[in-house]
Amino acid sequence: MTTWKKAGILFLIIVMGLMAVACGNKAETTTKGNANADKKIVAVTHAQFRPFEYMNAQGKPEGFDIDIINAIGKELGWQVEVQDTGFDGALEQVKNGKAQVAIAAITINKKRQQSYAFSDPYFDAKQLIMVPEGSPIKTLQDIKGKKVAVQLSTTGALLAEDVLGKGNKDIFQFEDLPSAMDELYNKRVDVVIGDNVPMMEQMAKVSKPGFVTFDDPTIPKESYGILMQKGNDEMVKQVNGALKKIKENGTYDEIYKKYFSEK
Repeated sequence: MTTWKKAGILFLIIVMGLMAVACGNKAETTTKGNANADKKIVAVTHAQFRPFEYMNAQGKPEGFDIDIINAIGKELGWQVEVQDTGFDGALEQVKNGKAQVAIAAITINKKRQQSYAFSDPYFDAKQLIMVPEGSPIKTLQDIKGKKVAVQLSTTGALLAEDVLGKGNKDIFQFEDLPSAMDELYNKRVDVVIGDNVPMMEQMAKVSKPGFVTFDDPTIPKESYGILMQKGNDEMVKQVNGALKKIKENGTYDEIYKKYFSEK
């Protein structure tokens, strides 16, 4: 083989090698630039808390919270699978790693922060006291000696336990707030304590006269957060970043207006 032919082949080998390296670097850069692309996460909820989460006609979770986590997932390039597991089940699945996030109108409090990480708040709420018209119950302390209905594992349940004591026979806990309210409508309990938005929505839906709500100023307002595994600082950072973006670009407001009349 002549010298010039050898030189030509060597040149071609070098050029092809350089092209391969360049393509490899480009692919690596693309991968790094879309680190979250096509990442699948499981988000668990308790679809018994309309309008935040409920089951639609097709048997799938729907609601304000579901739209929020899907918007966050879209911002991060995540494929989000939402599963209905029940409230306590949702927290447990995050703890054992079967799910990455839980979103179910979960109040951020010190007790939960000992075991879980939370996003920045995404919704502010408060507890209301619901009673028949003419009831002497107007504040949280007035429930002493009364039969109280609450939704299981909620702030309302914790408030009732704070006043009456954990395990008190006069605290009746239900899987969902409408069932607790039915106990009051049917005169089997004296009072219901629950989150303001789902309580007012259920009252409007049932439209039964003779019942009122009170906002006890001694009950602190609360904030809902997205719950994650404690110590997963990177996911918390990503979720907070995406939550901030959907608030800034108008997506959050669009979702809010879909479920609530005013802010």
